[in-house]
Amino acid sequence: MQSGNELPNDRRAEYFGQCAVMMLNALRQENDADPFSEVTSVDLSAETEPGHEGIYDQALSNALAAIVAAEWPGEEANDKGRVHFARTLLKVIAEKITPDPTTGLCVIPDRDADVRSPWEKQNRAPEGFWDTRIDVDLLTDALDVSGQARHGSGTGRLQRRHVQALLALDHHPTLRTLLEAQSDRDDERAQDEDARSADQARALLELIGDEEAKRRAESAENPNEYHPKHNPDGHDFEECPVCGYETFCIQGLDMSGRVGFGQCIVCSYRRSPRVADQEGFGEHLAWLMGKD
Repeated sequence: MQSGNELPNDRRAEYFGQCAVMMLNALRQENDADPFSEVTSVDLSAETEPGHEGIYDQALSNALAAIVAAEWPGEEANDKGRVHFARTLLKVIAEKITPDPTTGLCVIPDRDADVRSPWEKQNRAPEGFWDTRIDVDLLTDALDVSGQARHGSGTGRLQRRHVQALLALDHHPTLRTLLEAQSDRDDERAQDEDARSADQARALLELIGDEEAKRRAESAENPNEYHPKHNPDGHDFEECPVCGYETFCIQGLDMSGRVGFGQCIVCSYRRSPRVADQEGFGEHLAWLMGKD
């Protein structure tokens, strides 16, 4: 039987990243003005929705267990091998590190500063950027707040400062999974949206019928048609992967210049830049393998 402290640190880091991204996405504000906008701003001034307290606690518990296990092996668990609760792990950190007198933060210096690549050293981040700053008091307050909701004694609405303190833990070298987790989640989200767009396009085709679809295709005009003088960045129509008509209006290309993103004039299927990048990368790999 696996004891409580046998979960590898890389798995703890993985769980932290997945949960932290969920907290971050809960506070993201979508930009609906541009249908192809990939970058969303992050509004951490708002409170989280009910139900995120458990996710927050899971992210915090895994992050703290990973950090304590990496810095002070064995201190993350009790005599019976059970990993301490987050509140106890915060006490361990507070006992091991004297808080900065100015900020009140417990700071773990970046131990990888001397082993970075030449490129990283030439383009180095500001001094102390990768130090891990742990706000023990604020994270303890977050546990108090989230506990109210989880135990039925209050609303327990986590705030911006709580989420920021959680995300700051990702600077520790045993974690640093947030960017990868965010990228994976954005990829999944883009694929889900692409599948939903294709389903909606097929439903539209069924609604309007073959004759109307054909009529639309025959009368379609390309709003982004290439012209060497008036629209040198334009593109010719391409075949739509849903309706099959050559009426897919390309608004731009993926990073390798192989797959276009845009929208079909006939069925309204929409391919996002992120999906175009994914498909373009796949085609590029296939091309490289074909060269061997």
